[in-house]
Amino acid sequence: MKALVLLLFALLILFLLFTEELYRYVFCRRSSKLFARLFDAPGHEPAYFQARDAAATRLQSLPCEEYTLRNERGETLKGFYYPCGSEGKKIVFLIHGYRSNHLDAAGLFYDYYKSRGIDLFCCDHTAHGQSEGRFIGFDVLEARDCLRWIDVLCEKFGPETQILLHGFSMGGATVLQMSGHCPEQVKCIIADSGYKNARASLEHQIGPMYTPLRLINRLIAGYDWNDSDVTASLAVSHVPILFVHGQQDKLVPYENGPELYTLYSGEKDCFFPTQARHIEAIYTDPEAYAEKMDHWIQTYIH
Repeated sequence: MKALVLLLFALLILFLLFTEELYRYVFCRRSSKLFARLFDAPGHEPAYFQARDAAATRLQSLPCEEYTLRNERGETLKGFYYPCGSEGKKIVFLIHGYRSNHLDAAGLFYDYYKSRGIDLFCCDHTAHGQSEGRFIGFDVLEARDCLRWIDVLCEKFGPETQILLHGFSMGGATVLQMSGHCPEQVKCIIADSGYKNARASLEHQIGPMYTPLRLINRLIAGYDWNDSDVTASLAVSHVPILFVHGQQDKLVPYENGPELYTLYSGEKDCFFPTQARHIEAIYTDPEAYAEKMDHWIQTYIH
């Protein structure tokens, strides 16, 4: 009997350690090194990473204005404004994805937007890059923070500024989550490789651990993963949305793109390149992507 009790106690300890490591791996800034070694795999070819990293390094060397924001959770977030000739009259707000940063999101798009005379603004999300925070919000926390960043831009550049939201992956879901709550300064949105909700992805990733980890997250991070669903926001949105999704995307399955496009009843368009994997459209189909963005911007940004 004593041996059985000891065995059960040991199994309980192992389960708790496993749960902690899994939660850290998926949802915390300080990820699990053990799980990262076991499960992390490159999502792109080396050439894509080389192009992205070179663009990020170059962007880091360019002059920018740094802003700070204190969010509702008491965290200090960092924002970065790159002037490209419009003096704040036209701004693209580039919104990065999961375990990424502002340089990764903005680097590959800097030349495009600069050539069109549109200033760039990007931020590091909570628990990412130079911003504070311990927990990743899977678009729930990020959408709240980015709406406050829009207030900062409007205060800085005035109510006449025109803003384009351009988000990638978790950032794509973030801009869709924001779409039903945007001020009039937001003229249009590009959602690249976004998802309808994080639940399907998380359940696929952590299986039966979804429910216990969801409850733990509600207690320690203060938000519910089930709130990561853009459906309600899209139902009340009036902002034109361009949906972009690569047909070879395995990380956020391609089916999310057509489903979101069909779901949205407002002004919309889509770009679903056949060879692009996750957030690779600007890399695999730069001319077609630029043509689609040109039409979108010329239609809604004056």
